[in-house]
Amino acid sequence: MNDSAISVRRLVKAYGDLRAVDDISFEVAPGTIFGLLGRNGAGKTTTLETCIGLTKPTSGSVRVDGLDPTRRPDFEQLRRRVGVQLQATSLPEKALVREILSIFFEYYGLAPHVAELAARVGLEEKLDRFVGKLSGGEQQRLALALALLHDPAILFLDEPTAGMDAFGRRILWGEIDRLREAGKTVVLTTHYIEEAERLCDEVCIVQAGRIVARDTPAALVAAYGGAATIAFSARGFTADEALAADPTLAPLGRWAKVSEHWSLAVAGEPGAALGAIVAYANARGVSIDKLDLRRPDLEDAFIAITGESLADETVGDGSGAAA
Repeated sequence: MNDSAISVRRLVKAYGDLRAVDDISFEVAPGTIFGLLGRNGAGKTTTLETCIGLTKPTSGSVRVDGLDPTRRPDFEQLRRRVGVQLQATSLPEKALVREILSIFFEYYGLAPHVAELAARVGLEEKLDRFVGKLSGGEQQRLALALALLHDPAILFLDEPTAGMDAFGRRILWGEIDRLREAGKTVVLTTHYIEEAERLCDEVCIVQAGRIVARDTPAALVAAYGGAATIAFSARGFTADEALAADPTLAPLGRWAKVSEHWSLAVAGEPGAALGAIVAYANARGVSIDKLDLRRPDLEDAFIAITGESLADETVGDGSGAAA
């Protein structure tokens, strides 16, 4: 019995002088949804491809369910224990969706449940459509179905919602929730902050081939996300006058003028500060025009850790060495 479903130690993958993966180590406990979060070119895909045996490491070691994917006998065993969805999956364009699913059921020696599996990924109405006629998002959902088909204990999903519309993304997120309930182990790469925060039990932030932070999303936000912000605007209100009139407002945080409005940066739980502002306004008959609360999130933590933003990221085709 292995303590870790996946163990990566001192992993290096170099392409000439370029270190796409530069001394990465991590362990993934069984039943964990584990995310590799970073910009394109950070080394996420190369790490995942090494874990599934598609890329041989320059140095270091990888073990998946106690097996070494670089060894042929171990790789053959892992094929039935592991499910994989890559950024791009090459399937015959002139084959029907129904035919592809049937072939894979036969490959794994399983009784075919084609219609049921297609319904799980929202392709029940596409069974008699050629693969080449599917949209990019539909092809990703078909790849997801193939990864799930044999009920593997461990799944690797590389940018699984890239190119998916909101419908496809909801399906993928629902499947990961189901996998969590079933005790499966999932490793996913993503550059979508919301996806990592919503799905992952643990997140590794990857930058330039290295892990620069690792923890639960909530812990990363608490450590690096910064202060919650209350945006406040009221007729006749100025922060200087309010602080002089009510000294209980001063310890709440740091006030700043933003255009015609005021903002309050609150360290810790902002609920008390919000209540104090409302109480101050009510006691003095101040009419509040705007009162908004924004809590820090994983994007704030990511920017603080890396100095980079994911807002303008676009997903490449997965062909880059350091993707």
